[in-house]
Amino acid sequence: MYVLIVAQHCATGREKAPVLPHDDVARHPARTDDAGPASTARELAARLNALPAPEDARPVPFAVTYPDEIRAVFTDPVHAVGAALCAIRERGVLAGIGVGGVELGGDEPEGPALGYARAAIERCTAGLPCRAIAVEGGDPGLSDAITSLLRMLARLIDHRTEAEWRVVDLLVPDVRGQHRAIAEALGISPQAVSKALIRTGWHEETAARASAAELLARL
Repeated sequence: MYVLIVAQHCATGREKAPVLPHDDVARHPARTDDAGPASTARELAARLNALPAPEDARPVPFAVTYPDEIRAVFTDPVHAVGAALCAIRERGVLAGIGVGGVELGGDEPEGPALGYARAAIERCTAGLPCRAIAVEGGDPGLSDAITSLLRMLARLIDHRTEAEWRVVDLLVPDVRGQHRAIAEALGISPQAVSKALIRTGWHEETAARASAAELLARL
């Protein structure tokens, strides 16, 4: 299983776009460039729990474990990666994924994956500047490889403008023919949508997410 700890430990010095589930984005497509103050842990947990996921993919939803931390358990690496990358859009937020066994059913989940997730968060803060994301598991070499891939993804998405995020946030993965609907929702041309996706590396991000999830499944 996959334990994801999201921690509000690191001041990045810049504002990042808040995480919005698809329904909220559709209702509020025209966000301003000012992301406002950082979310509280409880607010961030609510946003991440609103991300689309099958019920069995997230048997333990995000909950506050410390004043500045939240945690969830996933059975599916695809949704663990997606939640982690959504979380680090918030300014000052770090994401640590731990891979291993998890025992459910008690008051609190237990197992090696929780320790690995804690080690991943500590890895994010091991140097300056803080790194947004890390993975830890039983194979250190594979953990390093996945961490490197996710950090490259983090840098890619970190450079998107608010206008580009408006396009990306309205995309539903693996659904064809969306460009015209997105263009109508945002009042731009389908060609502008296509150019924004090319400029922001959306297609490369999609492929890299799938690769990261596949590697997590092997860890």
